[in-house]
Amino acid sequence: MKKCIFGRSGIVPVFFRLVLITIITLSLALGGLALHTEPAHAVFDIAPANVTIDAQECIPFVDTQITVTCCTCSNPPNSIFFWLIDTGGGIPAWITLDENTGAISGCPPKPSAGAYTFGVQVSELCVCPPSCGILDCLLNLPCATISPTMATVTINVAASDPLPCVTQIDPVFYPVAWEGLPFSMTLTCTGGVGPFTWTVVDLPSGISVTDAANGVVSGTPDPGTCGIYIATATVTDAGTCPDASCCPDISRPFLFIVDCLANYPSIFYSSSGCNFNVQIGPGLTQGQANVFVDSVHEATLVGGQSQGFTSVPCESHLVSVDQTVQSPDPNTRFSVMGSNIATVTDTNNLAYFDYAREVNITTGSSPSGLTSPPGAGFHAVGSFFSSTAPGTVETDIQAGKKYVFKQWRLPDGTTRPTRDLSFVVNQGGAVIAEYDTYYQLTLHSEYPPINETSFELANSTATWNLSLHAVPMQGFWGFLGATQSPVNASGQQVMTGPSTVEIQWRYNYTMPIVAIVILLLVIVGLIFLIRWLRSKPAAKTEPTKAVTTTKKEVTRRRKTR
Repeated sequence: MKKCIFGRSGIVPVFFRLVLITIITLSLALGGLALHTEPAHAVFDIAPANVTIDAQECIPFVDTQITVTCCTCSNPPNSIFFWLIDTGGGIPAWITLDENTGAISGCPPKPSAGAYTFGVQVSELCVCPPSCGILDCLLNLPCATISPTMATVTINVAASDPLPCVTQIDPVFYPVAWEGLPFSMTLTCTGGVGPFTWTVVDLPSGISVTDAANGVVSGTPDPGTCGIYIATATVTDAGTCPDASCCPDISRPFLFIVDCLANYPSIFYSSSGCNFNVQIGPGLTQGQANVFVDSVHEATLVGGQSQGFTSVPCESHLVSVDQTVQSPDPNTRFSVMGSNIATVTDTNNLAYFDYAREVNITTGSSPSGLTSPPGAGFHAVGSFFSSTAPGTVETDIQAGKKYVFKQWRLPDGTTRPTRDLSFVVNQGGAVIAEYDTYYQLTLHSEYPPINETSFELANSTATWNLSLHAVPMQGFWGFLGATQSPVNASGQQVMTGPSTVEIQWRYNYTMPIVAIVILLLVIVGLIFLIRWLRSKPAAKTEPTKAVTTTKKEVTRRRKTR
């Protein structure tokens, strides 16, 4: 029978070569998975690379020069954030960086003149840590980082000497208020930057600060308030740093007098007769002013009109007019310039009152109801209107919606892009803070866990782009090398409302199949190896010569006996 020597047939070398080729192929495939990952913190280009900001001690500033020009994670970037870098000179404590927009703001205290240099970097959060392979990312293994591009910021702070602070509250004397009659006065100050905020304490009942921005104190003293009061006015300058080294609040006490007819007994009256006139100035172009003599209504006059009165006996009289006159237009009125009360005597027999036109300005927002900016009310034509609006309104943030300030729309139809508003009043109407609506876009996946969110402009087309290409599957198949790749790793979404994009996955069982084939090949190879070892012939030995006694030899031996 013909025998086949397995070891000489060449089957074993061929088998092991196949196993070696399969292992090399599998290693290259697994290595290829790691090569297709992208960093979690994308590298950006910041423009400009060098930023110079000119500032002044005690004056707030906001600078928005730094912008992101390109990125590698997604374009445009979805969830970027900025942070400050100490480049060796230290970061001033009064510097603030908006981590979402890159805006730099601050208010240099006194003294802080000089140059300050530091860095600003930006990045975007993706899925894996920087430069990690898929397995490193999922197992949270350490790996190399990527340094984002840095912008160098230099702030040149100029000295403020003397400081632009409020030096005093003026004037020293204020008009007298009369019990039971309308009263108004305006507080003013010397120096400062503005806008200002006024407060007054210890005023008589019925009198209060009715316009904190313009320092208007008005009202009607209540009955029984006749007397002398020591009130204290305080002004705060919002245009300078809120720091003790800059401009503190300024306060000053002043006398506030409430007069009444009880202070003028008839003993001082003269027995002779005298005449006096009451005149309304041309500023009252609409409506009529009521004239009161000693608190008794005596006449009704229009702008430019006057009326004479005779006093017998000749004595002093207290003449007053309406503090405000309403025009037929509900949004327009006229207010007395100065005091609405005058005293006539035999030597000063003219009581002159003029009015200034005031218009009503309302404030609101678009969409309506988001915010109620301050400053609503009547304002004199030619005066300054001031208000401010929040940059972001997040009342609906839980519903995936927020609002970002866009611009102001003024009564004359013009717009202003900054949140802090100040303009000269020329007509009444609505001052509206307009906001852009942003909806939340969410990328979601249970495994691998992804829950990335960003806010996109309403009705715009949002673009997303995941940096993951392939990740191991969970459980046994993942152990064998099975992977899953995102089907919708990138795409676009029209933002008509809050949206959630579920990341769909395509499963790849190539590596488990390769591993199973390799395992079967190894098992078959071991079986053939064992069988070959068992079928190998034993070593040759010399045969033992057996003693054979034939029948003839037995017969011959018997005969010889």
